[in-house]
Amino acid sequence: MLDDLGVSLEYTHAGSGHARPKPIEQITTATADDYERVVFLHRDPRDTAVSGYYQKAKRRDGYDGDISSFLRDPLHGVEKICRFNRLWLEHASQDANILAVSYEDLHANTFHVLEAILRFLGEDRDPDEVAEVMTANTFDKMRDREASGAYVAKYGKALRPTDPDDPNSFKVRKGKVGGYRDELSAEDIVYCDAVIGRFGKGGVQSTT
Repeated sequence: MLDDLGVSLEYTHAGSGHARPKPIEQITTATADDYERVVFLHRDPRDTAVSGYYQKAKRRDGYDGDISSFLRDPLHGVEKICRFNRLWLEHASQDANILAVSYEDLHANTFHVLEAILRFLGEDRDPDEVAEVMTANTFDKMRDREASGAYVAKYGKALRPTDPDDPNSFKVRKGKVGGYRDELSAEDIVYCDAVIGRFGKGGVQSTT
């Protein structure tokens, strides 16, 4: 949506990507010297971990373990996500040049959150233009464009399914808040909830 609104940004996992994973101790937040402004998008760690598993297992270079192993993996799993979120959220609370936005809020209040991001970035857009871009980029429409190859010219393999016959190999996969409930066993959810409980609401976005 921001691309369609002509907002030029650099998109980054800030050192926490799955391609060449680093221990959380090696990851730091951005400083004023790195970027003028930062929008930090965070999500419920359980949904983030499930999305990360399919990114690693289906779209990157594979993952040897199952999703339960991934959740507990110190380089990818829930604890690393919680620690990463807390690191950035604590930094954002002290730095006016960082705007923290939750995936859940963006999902529920897309227009208002998108306008807040634009204001934060100093980008003036007509509300009708924002609404038009929002309507043009619903999940279903984005998934259809990925399936058809419409994104390849602009985004390359970043927005192309690895296997068009495997729904879990799409980048635009489900986009569901709380979708982890459809993917994880009761035991895995108990584990995730215990980890999240140690970090408190200040470090994560919870859907429960």
